[in-house]
Amino acid sequence: MEKKEIESLLIKSFSSRTTPEEELQIRKWTSESETNRKDFDVYRELWRRSDRLLLPGVIDVEPALKKTKRRIADFNKNVRWLRLLRQAAAVLVTSAVLSFLVNYFLRERSSEEAVVYQEIKAAYGTQTKLFLSDGTLVWLNSGSSLKFPVSFGNLDKRNVMLSGEGYFDVVKNEKKPFVVHTPDLNVTVLGTSFDVSAYANEREVTVALLWGKVSLSREVKGQEREITILNPNEVIVYDSQGKNSQKLTGLDNRDMDKYVAWKEGKMVFSDDPIEKLVTRLENRYNVKIEIGDDNLKKYHVTGTFDDVSLDQVLKYLSLSTPLIYKFQGKPGEGGQQKIILFSK
Repeated sequence: MEKKEIESLLIKSFSSRTTPEEELQIRKWTSESETNRKDFDVYRELWRRSDRLLLPGVIDVEPALKKTKRRIADFNKNVRWLRLLRQAAAVLVTSAVLSFLVNYFLRERSSEEAVVYQEIKAAYGTQTKLFLSDGTLVWLNSGSSLKFPVSFGNLDKRNVMLSGEGYFDVVKNEKKPFVVHTPDLNVTVLGTSFDVSAYANEREVTVALLWGKVSLSREVKGQEREITILNPNEVIVYDSQGKNSQKLTGLDNRDMDKYVAWKEGKMVFSDDPIEKLVTRLENRYNVKIEIGDDNLKKYHVTGTFDDVSLDQVLKYLSLSTPLIYKFQGKPGEGGQQKIILFSK
């Protein structure tokens, strides 16, 4: 886009007058290059400061002149002094204003401005797609949330906080690593596509890398310690309690689909234990499922559910496995319905 065109769009965006199509144009423009992204930050900062810059008070020149006149005995006898004083006062006023402006901007630039965060949540049973200010594209799975800075402009790292599951298509920026923080693992990248699953009701954190390279680390006694590095088509299942970690390498596209198909509304299971099925259903449909028969724990599930209701999933399972289910009582805390699974 031409400079005048993008400037016009940015002004409309900052004043909340853009259409969704125009916002998409702006996001596309910022993701095209690092220069565009920096220009975006500059324009936004200028817009923000244009509304903030107010002088602390009006400098009244006349009282200052009158005070000076009283100190000069022969003021009325010498008009030349009057002209000199007015010129001097004008110089003092100009100097004061310029000094204030310079100090204002130097102070603003020298101090790190407060980081403003935004949080986006995906409703249960849905997937949410969003763009970050650097052009990074994020998908959030059902019941997940992402907290992130409104702008990464003044930050050394692009830190975001994930609860639940998210897929990230990160815009490359070697000077500003992108870090996904979860309660148990941190995933650091420069530019890549990967999936992170870190739901609160699961003790395992799963990271699946489609392309690029990511570093996994965790904080131990206040220090960051690297756990491993993932390469394309590798998956790590990390036990948050540190008892077991499994790294799956060299997976094909079909295997990787198990970890990212949720973006299209699918749930893919491949020889997964019944416990995994339970947590996936809980996170997807906001229900509480209890395994009422330990015999069920020896069964594994393989199959794909494509954008179906919870009732349809349970009916299919009851037909294809020795499993029956029962809804118990009314929805409890958080609106969760309780379901109990039994063996036939």
